[in-house]
Amino acid sequence: MQIARSKAECGTNKKLNALLLHMLQAVVFDMDGVLYRGSMAIPGVAGEISRLKRHVQVLFLTNNATKSRADYVRHLSEFGIIAHASEVMTSSFGCAHYVRENFGRGKKVFVIGEQGLRDEMEIETGAKLVDGWGAKIVVVGLDRQVTYAKLEAATRNLAAGAAFILANNDPTLPKEHGYAPGSGAIASVLTVATGRKPDVVVGKPSTYLIGKLLEMHHVKASQAAFVGDRLEIDMRMANKAGMKSVLVLTGVAKRGDVAKAQKSDKPDIVLSSAAKVGKALGIY
Repeated sequence: MQIARSKAECGTNKKLNALLLHMLQAVVFDMDGVLYRGSMAIPGVAGEISRLKRHVQVLFLTNNATKSRADYVRHLSEFGIIAHASEVMTSSFGCAHYVRENFGRGKKVFVIGEQGLRDEMEIETGAKLVDGWGAKIVVVGLDRQVTYAKLEAATRNLAAGAAFILANNDPTLPKEHGYAPGSGAIASVLTVATGRKPDVVVGKPSTYLIGKLLEMHHVKASQAAFVGDRLEIDMRMANKAGMKSVLVLTGVAKRGDVAKAQKSDKPDIVLSSAAKVGKALGIY
């Protein structure tokens, strides 16, 4: 009888260990359209994040390359969300990390993008940012001051064989009322002008950014959930990475879009707001 009980206990322990192995260790939030929309906070989200932090790691990932990680720490604090730079992954930092990994430090880089992308390139790679001709790498992100002169210089560098790195291929950027062109729209001009597609797209739906973020925090994809607002970008990335995918309806996607989405883009969970994430994931 004692042996029988030991085997039963052993089986129970194995099941418990398997359950614990697949319990959520982290929840990763997209930002634009999930935590806030433009300058407007989404009600209840800051409080929900505070509650989640008592149970799991809370991380942040955005395709927006206009800010550095340090900028986003300050930006999130404006909405009552406390984060450390190590908990934030941006496509600006991702681009810099990719350049350092694949090209080394100190390369000549032409940037279409805002100060956050330029800062990360200089800090992380020691890049020599050039304003015109002679770049070995062209990095493109959202640039709300983009000019014809910038597009012309990027075109010349790409035509001469420079590497073409795109922060993200988002066609639009959610605003308080409607949408604005995203970095994907800017990159499309260069693609038409040169006949070249980007050599790499660092941001979602590529799994590059999320892979680096989870690796930094020693979390397996199967133990994490991703909360986003775009089916073809956020949900596709989460599903491809093997994460639990959670769609919120405060940004781009609407409930009616879910039924029409292809299998790769369908979320595991659909919520009206990120303020309901903890209960929906069974965390508390």
